[in-house]
Amino acid sequence: MHMVAVEYPTVRRWKGRYRADTDLVPAVRHSVRSELGKWGWDVRGERADVLLLVLTELLTNAIRHGSGPGDFVVVRLDERGGTCRAEVEDARPDRLLPGAFTACGEHGRGLILVDRLALAVGVVTTATTKKVWASVLADDTGATR
Repeated sequence: MHMVAVEYPTVRRWKGRYRADTDLVPAVRHSVRSELGKWGWDVRGERADVLLLVLTELLTNAIRHGSGPGDFVVVRLDERGGTCRAEVEDARPDRLLPGAFTACGEHGRGLILVDRLALAVGVVTTATTKKVWASVLADDTGATR
């Protein structure tokens, strides 16, 4: 009989629930950066910056296009197997497609940017909610790995 050792990837999870208000986006970024530091990430490194940019775009879209007055959004991080998945859940189940933008415009590029930066992007809908997620490479400098 042979014994086989299986090494399972480290799994880290974090979740926050916030009022759907774009003024809270910097506070969410701060909370996520703090959590990444606890996980051993280089919080000023490129991978943390990519994750935070992707999360900011997903969160801002959820607030602007998937929420109404009094709604909340849920932000989740799930790190395992060398990737970190950022997910934002809002209270609007319909899917939004990337909109048209102009060269001088300020809006319309967020989901295109996320698609370019992420390893994978997806949407899961229910009758009452929508979860938009994106996976990026996890930071490999963590001391706990």
